[in-house]
Formats: sequence, C-alpha cells, structure tokens
Amino acid sequence: MNAHSSIVGRHDELAQLNAAAEAVRQNGAQLVFLSGPAGIGKTALAQTFCSQLSDFRVLSVAGVPTERYIKYSVVNRLIQAAHGGESLGLRRLNLVQETSTVMAAGGALIDVLDDFRRDSPLALVLEDAHLMDTYSLSALGFTLLRTMHDRILSVINTEHGRKTKKDMGFTGSIEQVSQIELSGLSAYSVRDYLASRGLPILPESQLLQVCKWSNGNPLYVQTLLGAMRNGHVPEQLTLVDVPPSLSDTILQWKQSFPPGSRTMLEVMAVLNTPAPVTVLQRIAKSEDVLADIEPLVTEGAAKWRDEGEQPRLELMHPGQRDALYAAIPVSERRTLHEAAAATLDTPMQWRHRVAATASFDATLANELRQAAEHELSGGDLSHAAQLELAVSAVSPDAATRESALLRAVRLLVLSGQYAAALAYSSRVDDCSASPQRHEALGFLEYARGNDASASEFLRVARDGFQSDDDVSRVSSELATLQRSLGLGAPSVHSAQGALALTSDPAIIGEAQANIAYGAALLQGPAEGLRRLAHLRDNPTNVALADMDSLVCRGICRGLSGQLLEALSDLRVVARKNAPSLARRSDFAARVHAASCYFLLGEWEESRRILSLGFDEAQASGRDIDFAVLHSTSATIYACEGNWEQSAAELNAAEIISQSTDFSGPDFHVLLARATIAFAHQDWSTAVTLSKRAMDDSANEGRLRLYGTWFLPVLGVSCARAGHTVLAVEAVSALDDVEPTGAMPVVARNWVKGNLLLARADRHSAVRVFRDGLAEQPTGGEPALHRSLLRCDLGRALLEVGEKSEAQTHLKAAEKSFRAMGAEPFVAQCSNLLGRSVRSDRVTEADRFWDELTDREKDTAKLVARGWTNKEIADELYVSTKTVEYHLGNMYAKGNLRNRRQLRNLIQELKA
Repeated sequence: MNAHSSIVGRHDELAQLNAAAEAVRQNGAQLVFLSGPAGIGKTALAQTFCSQLSDFRVLSVAGVPTERYIKYSVVNRLIQAAHGGESLGLRRLNLVQETSTVMAAGGALIDVLDDFRRDSPLALVLEDAHLMDTYSLSALGFTLLRTMHDRILSVINTEHGRKTKKDMGFTGSIEQVSQIELSGLSAYSVRDYLASRGLPILPESQLLQVCKWSNGNPLYVQTLLGAMRNGHVPEQLTLVDVPPSLSDTILQWKQSFPPGSRTMLEVMAVLNTPAPVTVLQRIAKSEDVLADIEPLVTEGAAKWRDEGEQPRLELMHPGQRDALYAAIPVSERRTLHEAAAATLDTPMQWRHRVAATASFDATLANELRQAAEHELSGGDLSHAAQLELAVSAVSPDAATRESALLRAVRLLVLSGQYAAALAYSSRVDDCSASPQRHEALGFLEYARGNDASASEFLRVARDGFQSDDDVSRVSSELATLQRSLGLGAPSVHSAQGALALTSDPAIIGEAQANIAYGAALLQGPAEGLRRLAHLRDNPTNVALADMDSLVCRGICRGLSGQLLEALSDLRVVARKNAPSLARRSDFAARVHAASCYFLLGEWEESRRILSLGFDEAQASGRDIDFAVLHSTSATIYACEGNWEQSAAELNAAEIISQSTDFSGPDFHVLLARATIAFAHQDWSTAVTLSKRAMDDSANEGRLRLYGTWFLPVLGVSCARAGHTVLAVEAVSALDDVEPTGAMPVVARNWVKGNLLLARADRHSAVRVFRDGLAEQPTGGEPALHRSLLRCDLGRALLEVGEKSEAQTHLKAAEKSFRAMGAEPFVAQCSNLLGRSVRSDRVTEADRFWDELTDREKDTAKLVARGWTNKEIADELYVSTKTVEYHLGNMYAKGNLRNRRQLRNLIQELKA
C-alpha cells in the first residue's frame, strides 16, 4: 500500500504531527499518541510523516501478538534495531533480562537512544503499542519521562489510546503529551481515497453507502475495491460482502481487548441492534458488565445511543458488525443466539430461537406460523416475512416448509427487501410446480428488475389459481407490471379483471391506480387525472388504500403542468409509505417530486428530495430504482455544470439499465443523456438520443406520458441543429398535450420560438417568446423553462437590433439561472451580454461545504433558514438525535462552536 495514497483526508493530523516535530527542534521532547480502530490509517499516517523528517533519525518498533506476554520483548527489539538489526546473540550483553526492574530497563534504553540519535533530533515510533508487553511500555514511559528536555519526538500508534497511556505512566496532564484520535474519513475524503487508488469516481449514493457501511474506515473501504474494479459497488452491502481477510483482521483486533470485553463484542454482533446494559449482562453472563463495556467505549469500539428510557450500547458501524459476526465460530454463534432467545421478548426472540435451532421443531414451527398471521393482520409485512422464513427452516413437514418459503418471498418483495428475497431464489426453483411458485418466481424476477419476465410468470400464476381472492390479487400485481412495461391497454384490462373479483380495499386501490396510469399511457396525463376524479382534493384526507392512486395523480399533475399540486400529492405519499408493487415500480413519489422542484427552479430542494430517494432506495429499493435516481441526479449535476459527477451518475445508471429485460430504465437514461447533451450545447447528440428513445416502439406509451419533459429539449435541439422537420413534429406533439398548468405552455412557446429563429423569422420568434413569457404561473412558476425562453428572447432581440430590451431579459435570465445554480446557462447569458463568466474564488466556506455529506447539507440548509432541530427532524424524517449528530459532525468539520457560526457560514455560501 502506498502510504501517500492512504493519508487522504488526514491533512489536519499531519499538520499536528509537523507542529510537534517543530516543537522538538526548538524546545525538546514531544509525545503524540495516534489512536483509533484497526484499519483507520494510523500506520500510513506515521510512515508518511516520518518520511518527511529529513533532519531526524528515525527508530521504529512494532508490537506483535506472539510477544505480548514476554517481559521486555519490545525493549530488546528496540535495542536490536538501534544497533542496526544485529542478531541477539551478538548483542546479548546489551539486552534487558526478564528479571530486570523497570528502572533498569528504562536506564538501558536511555543509553541506547542517546547513542543512536547522536546530535540529531530523534523520531521514536512505536507501532501497535496495544500489542506490546506492559513491562516494555512501563520502561518506555520511564525513559521518555526522563528525556523530556532532549530532542525526541515519540509517536505511539495504538488501538487503545487510554490504556496505552496508562500502561506507560502518562495518566496526568503533561504539556508535552498530546493525542490524535483518528476517526473515519468523510465521504469527500473517501472519494479522494478511491481516486488515489486509481478507481473511478463513484456515484453519490454508492459513495454514501460505502461510507455508511465502513464508517469511513480505509480498511473496510479496501474490502470493496474488488467489487469496484468490476465496475459496480453493491447498492446494499451485507454480510456476504465481508471477505475472510477482513474477518481475520477484526479477530486479531478483538483479541486485543480483555476476555469480558471480547464476549461483549460477540454479543452485540449477534444481537445486531442497540441493547441496554441489562440485556447485555444476561446474555454475556457478565459479573461486572460496566467493566467489560468500559474499554469498548473508551477505545471507540462501541458507542452509547441515548434514545428511549435507557441508554443502549451498539457497535460503531454495520461493516464492523458483519466482520465480527463472520469471525464467530458457528457453534459459539448458536450458543449466543440461544442465550439471546432466552433473554428477549417476542417478537425479537424469534430470530434468535431459529438461529439457535439445529434441527426441525414442529412446535416452534406452529408458534411461528401463528405469529406470522398476527403480524400480517397488523400490516407488518416485514416481520411476517421473517417469521414465514423461520417456519420454512424449522418445520418437519416439507409441504409446510415450501408453502411458508413462497409466502415469505412474496412478503419480502412487497416490503422492499429485494436482496433478502433473491437470496432464496435457488430454494424457490426447487419447489414443486404450482401457481404459488409461479407467483414467487414472478416476484423474484421483479426484484431483479426483469419486469417483462415477471409479468409472464404472474400471468401463468393468475391462470392457474382457482379462488377469486388469489386471481384478483395476482391480476392487480400483473397490471402493475404491465404499466411498468409501458403497456397501457393490457394494464387497464388486468386491473379491471381484479376489480371484478374483489372487495379488498387495498386491491381496489391498486387496480384503480393502474387503470388511471394505463389511461395516461394511452391518452396522456390529463386523461389519467380524469380517471382519478374520485380522490379527495386534499391529499392528506386520501385513505391509505388509495396511496397508489395518489402517486398516479401526483405524476399526472406534474407531467401536465400542475407542479405545486403534484408536490402536495407526492409529499403525502412519501410520508405514508404504503407497501405495494405499484408504489415501488418506478420509485415515483421521490423522483417525480425531485423533478417538479427542478422545473420550479428549486434545485437545492430537488437534490434534497433526491437524496431522500437514495436513502429510501438503499433501504427498500430495486436496482432499477437507482437507474432512475442516478439519471435524474446526472441531469441536475450537468445543468449545474458539474460534468465529472454527472458522468459518474450517468455511468451508474447505464450499467443498471443494461441489466434489465425491458426498456423503462433505458428510456430514462436516454432522456438524461439528451438533456446533458443539451446543457453542453451539443444539439446533434441531443437529437440523436431523443430519437433513439422515440424510435423504440416499446416507448410509445411512455413518450405520450412524459412528452412535456422530453419534447422541449428535442424540439429546441432540432431547431438549433437545423433539423426543422423534426422540430415541427415536436411542436405538433406539444400542441397535442392537454395542459393543466403553465409549464407545458411556456415550454411549447420556447420550442416554437426556436423553430422560427431557425427559419430566420426573428420578429415572429420574438412575438412567440413574449407570448410564452406572459403566460400566468398556473400550477407553479415554471422557472427553468421560463428562464430558458427569456434567454432566447434576449438572443432574438439582439438579432433584430433591440439591444436595450435584450439586455434586460438576458440579465433577468442570468439572475434566475444563477439562483438555481445553472452555471452552463449563466455562461450562455453572459456570452450573449458580451462578458466573460465570473470565476468565483474558492473560500473556506466552499471547502467546508464540499466536506459535508448530502444529509449534512440538507440539515445545514434548514439551519440557515432558522429552523429548530425538531422542525428539521420532521422535514427530513429523522430523529432529533440524528439532527444533533449531524450538527456535531458539521461543527467539527468547520471548527465551529455553535449554530450561529454554522448559519453565517452557509449564508456566506449563498452570498
């Protein structure tokens, strides 16, 4: 490993070490304790630092597990290293005997160090000091305390900072002794770390997922490099992603703790949830639980979570838990699961009872089945799925196991646990042929993103079921898949079939949504709205069973121009989060809300909503959901002028879209690519990409539904590329759109004006642009399209010699684009105004902003608006503790003391 590539994000720590080195040159000894968990980068930092000390003599020794209990083993290896690494046999008279006192050993070290450093300053580096024998640490402490006036810089690298300081005798406050606690890298620094390894820039969602799983620990990040070399990091990281090498390293790290603390780590890994002290004590059978916990907390292996009635202890991050669990022998795991089952109440005990069971158990299977029915009746699909899986593992009856497995797979998919469902694919394949198996196979294909294959399995299942309840349920599911495929008429037909056979409110609601969506695919979004006239106007009063219909109404409203009304619907949907295939087929609520904000010119809010979409997708999304999310994100980045990040997002979307068996994801990718080409002013490419989407017959319904989003870009690009025939077709298609808000009207006039400019009819173009500018903002101000139109009006006015009015419109458009952050369009206005684009200096505020994660940015923006922690928590769907956690991180990153300083810093960014 290249040391320089591993200190990314450690510039502050390196500066502290350099300051200590300068103090040694000027005033005498300094001791710096470098502490942090395994893999955090202590050794790389120390090695890089020492490589820069050209005027120091460097002496280094490392602790090793095999010598941890041999008295003075490190002292003697240090003496050997000082003599050039000569064998012990040649220097035996200089070695410290096991019978020596600490004072005698320390005195011997003082002589050795004095001889070694001669007249130069000395850098003494103790690597892995937590693995050194305590006699050596005591002797080293004795030595360093008595050489405080000498030019010696000691860098002590340890995983257990407090304990190592205590073993060396540095228990009080000593001016020359300091400690640097290494924590995980920020997302920004992890991106730099990966770049230093020669890896491509990761899309934001994948980067954040890596950071969340690894807590920014380079060792854990390193475990994912193989997956990255294959071109794609898993969107959801799990236990299966832990390689044996990491488990071996974590096992060694665990062994550095006392026995009771090691047991506590294993208990927390098995529980896999924050636990109160009483639970930990009973499972670990600890006689002094606080003494066992204390080293874990003080050395950063575990942390307290103060939520609820009593504090709970948890491991630092998911990767640590996964690695610890993988390192526990199976027999010990089973014993710990058994103890957990005996300690916990239902429903938490079920998982542990099953994990502790080594054979079939009919009684347990019956209890689990009853518990699953209870959870299902209460609407908890996730717990019901886990209980059904447990039945499939412990029931002695093969038919019961098979039926439970197939029910579980369906419930896992419905609750958004796609990766978990796919883990049972081979078992489903082995099940006996039946309609239930075909339904489960369809759900698994849906989880893979193969909606075409999934619809075929569900069609066979529907035809095989006999009961009305089963047929109506599968018919409604099939309708959802058919609408995902862009098949309007089949979707309507299947949904109507479901309605005819059921009285279940949930199926009725899903079927009505599919009928409306199918109608929109056939005749446009305005027709879809007519099919949803039965919904209450106030979305907060819409019943939970009608959430699918509310999603559809929000989509159709946004696509026909009612941007604000669409946001009202989609915000309610996001909060209620009812499980069904229709809700999750295209991740509609988040994506369409983000798109509405984008069209309204509120790009910060658009990115915030998109960030929430990524969070939700990582918790309960399909891979193809990420194709749509990445495509939208790529579009925003491109329109902001962040071409590099846009390319990374687009690349991720394209990789995912290529793995599906239908054209839906690729349709969104093509539209994103066309918009990005438009932002680049690459009109020919924008036309080519838009035409590709149009020429695919599978997109006929989608083109009708999404016409207001892609036709303006196509039409203007055609006009500017000289393809006037195609531009005329785009204008005609926009004329056929039935608008319910201002956005389609403004967009249509923008395209018509550009077509007239292409025909050199400048005065008519000015008139059409002015008509579009005069359109009232019904349904919300279409800021993006109106600004684009205003910019082109300025261009047309320049061409007809109306320079003064042209400048007025161009300056207004430039101001609007700057408020959005639309740098490429700001540049276009500036060029037309005859001036160069201003290059803003990079301030400390800019650097601080770049260091923040997306969720920290969301929090900071709301703090800048004067919101309270509770208001921020409600808006971001998190707890106030989480808000406080984000604030603490931001204070540390910006060296800020309070909320006011944070608010001022964010205001500086907006200035």
